[in-house]
Amino acid sequence: MQGAPACCATLLLCLVAHSAGASEPIVGAFEVKLGAPSNSAEIRLECASESSCTFTYIAKVGNEPPVVETTALNDVRPVEKLAEAANALKYAISQQSREIRHEEYAEVMSRLRPILATRPTIAKCWDLNHLAPDYLLACTLSGTPPTSPPLYLFGTLMANCGEAFCRFVIYPMSSVK
Repeated sequence: MQGAPACCATLLLCLVAHSAGASEPIVGAFEVKLGAPSNSAEIRLECASESSCTFTYIAKVGNEPPVVETTALNDVRPVEKLAEAANALKYAISQQSREIRHEEYAEVMSRLRPILATRPTIAKCWDLNHLAPDYLLACTLSGTPPTSPPLYLFGTLMANCGEAFCRFVIYPMSSVK
């Protein structure tokens, strides 16, 4: 193939390789919803580019109007050292068969179990720079089932390692169409 990069053995492989890099996996709209309708939390992440996102948190308690907090994140950047996220993922994998008493963590872990069973690894993470550097990461995983969520929110755990998570709570985020 004249003009094609040396890494591409066929035109199809070349097109797939270069089209995959054209759009970063963080670009788009993603969400996770937790809890029951009367007592729930919803986290949304909408990224127009690899460096600019909007983070929205919606909390609903009882009959009160929902509380909505929206933050523009304009300093999103790829994470160079993935060790903390990788260790948090390994910890969650090791905890997947434990009984979890913490209500939120139990709900999150029940959604993660089919993914963790495949022993995925971190593919790429972005530091959302929300509140502080490395406080909130958005990551993609490799080695997951084809039906797995495309993005995982790693939120700083404000406690010691526990019955499900260590360093980060890992929230699977679905694409919003």
